[in-house]
Amino acid sequence: MRKLLLIGIALGAWLMIANDTYAQKKPTPKPSKKAALSAGAKKNASDGFKKYADVTKGYKKVVSTTDGKSPLFDLWVRKKDGHTLAEFAENYAKTKYFLALTVSTGEIFAGLHSGDRFVYLKRFDKRLAIIAPELSKRSSGNADSKTSVNRIFTDRVLADVPILCIGKRGGPVIDLDDLLLKRASAFFGSKASGLNKKLAALKVSKAFPKNVEVAYEAPVSGGKFKRFHFSISSLPEKTGYKPRKADQRVGFFVTSYQDLAKYRDDSIWQRYINRWHIEKADPKLKLSPPKKPIVFYIEHTTPVRYRRFVRDGILYWNKAFRAIGIDEAVVVHYQDAQSGAHMDKNPEDVRYNFVRWLNNDVGTAIGPSRVDPRTGQILDADIILTDGWIRSFDYQFSKVLPTLATEGFSQETMEWLHANPNWDPRIIFAEAGERARMLAERAHPGHEAKHEEEEKILYGDNEFDGLVNTNCQENGFCMAATGKGFDLAMARMHYEVLALLNATDDEKKKDSAEDILDGMPASFIGPLLADLVAHECGHTLGLRHNFVASSIYTMAQINSNKVKGKAFTASVMDYNPININLGDGEVQGDYCMIDIGPYDMWAIEYGYTLDEKALPGILARCTESELAYLTDEDTSGPDPQARRYDFTKNPLDYAKNQMRLAQFHRKHLLDKFVKKGDSWAKASRGYNITLSFQMRSLSMMANWIGGAHTRRHKKGDGDQPPITVVSGNEQREALDFLIKSSFKDEAFGLSSDLLRHMTQDKWFGSGDTSATMADVTFPIHDRIVGIQNSVLTMILNPTTLRRVLDNESLTDNEDALTLAEMMSKVSHSIWSDLKAGDSDKTYTARKPCISSIRRNLQSEHIKRLIDLSYPKGNVNSAHKQIATLARMHLRRIGAGVTGMLPKGTTGLDDYSRAHLEDVQARITKALEAQFTLRVK
Repeated sequence: MRKLLLIGIALGAWLMIANDTYAQKKPTPKPSKKAALSAGAKKNASDGFKKYADVTKGYKKVVSTTDGKSPLFDLWVRKKDGHTLAEFAENYAKTKYFLALTVSTGEIFAGLHSGDRFVYLKRFDKRLAIIAPELSKRSSGNADSKTSVNRIFTDRVLADVPILCIGKRGGPVIDLDDLLLKRASAFFGSKASGLNKKLAALKVSKAFPKNVEVAYEAPVSGGKFKRFHFSISSLPEKTGYKPRKADQRVGFFVTSYQDLAKYRDDSIWQRYINRWHIEKADPKLKLSPPKKPIVFYIEHTTPVRYRRFVRDGILYWNKAFRAIGIDEAVVVHYQDAQSGAHMDKNPEDVRYNFVRWLNNDVGTAIGPSRVDPRTGQILDADIILTDGWIRSFDYQFSKVLPTLATEGFSQETMEWLHANPNWDPRIIFAEAGERARMLAERAHPGHEAKHEEEEKILYGDNEFDGLVNTNCQENGFCMAATGKGFDLAMARMHYEVLALLNATDDEKKKDSAEDILDGMPASFIGPLLADLVAHECGHTLGLRHNFVASSIYTMAQINSNKVKGKAFTASVMDYNPININLGDGEVQGDYCMIDIGPYDMWAIEYGYTLDEKALPGILARCTESELAYLTDEDTSGPDPQARRYDFTKNPLDYAKNQMRLAQFHRKHLLDKFVKKGDSWAKASRGYNITLSFQMRSLSMMANWIGGAHTRRHKKGDGDQPPITVVSGNEQREALDFLIKSSFKDEAFGLSSDLLRHMTQDKWFGSGDTSATMADVTFPIHDRIVGIQNSVLTMILNPTTLRRVLDNESLTDNEDALTLAEMMSKVSHSIWSDLKAGDSDKTYTARKPCISSIRRNLQSEHIKRLIDLSYPKGNVNSAHKQIATLARMHLRRIGAGVTGMLPKGTTGLDDYSRAHLEDVQARITKALEAQFTLRVK
């Protein structure tokens, strides 16, 4: 009994303990969301912050959605002055942010991308920092390797601000004006220099679940108002996007970094192509719509008369996506102010891709994009079009021709020109008043930094390329529209002249039956605009330039019924000129590309195919002639077909066609181009247009001298070597063209009658003071010697001479062009007058033995030979052979001059005699000085 009692007492005690334990472990009810937020707000006091209610007093929360979803972060705006606060959620530190920056007003390229930043936020006690992660150096190795890399290559703080309090969402509340407006230069650089925060006004404040849009307008240095737009979005970590390795045989912009866990030189650099995330909506279908198409909105500022052509240029690319099984991958919508269609979409909002039209009278078009710097995924892209190229381009001779003359020059040559400014077309073509200033700047010790900046611009790092200071690969300054402007000026001239020369009644009826857009038929200007837009849209899809693409057909084939109506080059990513046929082919072919080419189809296949196993097979096709790829960095190399603005498989045919066009229009400048009521200054503008085509042809053919065709193939891609020297005959034909088209007086088509009518308008207050003060007469000798000087620079620069000499070792062909042959041919062509003197003939100042144009050319040639013969010209290992040949030609010329003087031609005119005596003296002094230097 007692035993049972003890058991009962023990059991009761156990039950009491168990019940008490259960009571202690019973879960505490979770506080409501409202209670948690209140607790978070009350915690401010204990953290030393102000109360949430006090901080937000007088502010109103921005509500931009109708479904009540929480935004990426809250915006609070004070109505009286637009002051803005930002309130972050509790998990703010786990989010990666993308800042897309745009100056949307107050600049000539307003609306162009002004950079981007990939950042995260981190709290440091009572301050919040915005930090850019270090992404250029990474490690794919073990934990120790990653630790080492992270310790050395650290992140960078862009800005930091005080935390005002902890918000109801559990995250910090900050003064957004303090972060974005006060520190605008940390994001926009010099564009925000001198920003006056006191006069700033909030213009945009929108808060969406995945992005926030904020824009301020404020005056900067000089007092001009600009609007600075910040589009802040979250970057999801897992989207299903798979980066794709870049390959040098197909041209995509790349996102790159160094993987320091690798120990082979060829594997340290990791490169991913930049591309959109495109997937099929139904992977089972051979042809399926995309899950999410690439959508472009044509901004309402685009003229109505041009909108359909802009749309067509974008939609060209659907052909390439359809070939890989994705239907309607690219979609286009019109934004329209009158109907209100899509007017709720902001072009600066990173969620939308826009085609923007700028009325700034500048001939530019580009296709910049913003990219996730971790993977290469394109997040946002815009196409920027300007109106300047469509207008009849008023050529500024001192700017256009130097650009054409230096096209394709190597870095070695550019450095040579900097040390030898008298060889530099940028100096040669400068107005007389500007030339002295430019030479003084070159000689000034502090000019080096400026020179380096000029070189950067020349090679594509331009402030207007839209991708300066970005995380992704810069795409360089696209000059496709500039070339279109050059060509369109000639096309307008051609259209006007032909309309008067041979317009039939049927042609007049045809013209009256179609729209005339800004002076040109819609059937001409429309496809031209579509072609330009297709080029820029290609950039937004990730594609780089391909400057060898124009070499698949001859001029005759392009202007044939067989090719008419088809793509006449391999790619719209080349700078394809307007095709104006004057004597080549059976018909007038298409004036421009009307479709994308075979290379474009292939590039999209590599970049966007969904079958990754097919990639090796796609790349194996690189040996097909239509799929050759050479881009911007190749244009300064030896391949003459890696060239901007060249055309056809045999560019010499195109160059001859351009010279025929120039000569044709010079004959009709006065009777057809300048119409009744026009200013005679139009004749000067027309002549300068023909000079630009002449210069482009000369520069294009100069690249063939010392040239070598290059390929980006890898071992196993066919049996051709990566380098093949241009044949000797092709180089000789190019040299003959240069001599005939620049060294002969008749190459310039000038007559006294034409020169008497080539004047210049003077409008005081028009903004161009140099034109107002310039002589009304055409500067004949300055213009012609400028072109001849530039051609001498193209032929006799150290890089070309070295390439000619090196090519002798690269080829086994007996017909190879040698350096000795080339220099002799140039000298003989320039000094052929030395044999022309007739001892029985008396020359006069009005009818000299040697014309003024030839005298200038000969003087410049002597200067070049003297420069090449001096030790200071030693820029490469070929200099010794170059210098000895230069001295030999100086001696030969000197001997020929001696034969023309007193003991030779006795009836010389004073001009020719003075010229030859001066040449003789200069040669003698130069050779004596060099002999002294060599002896020492």
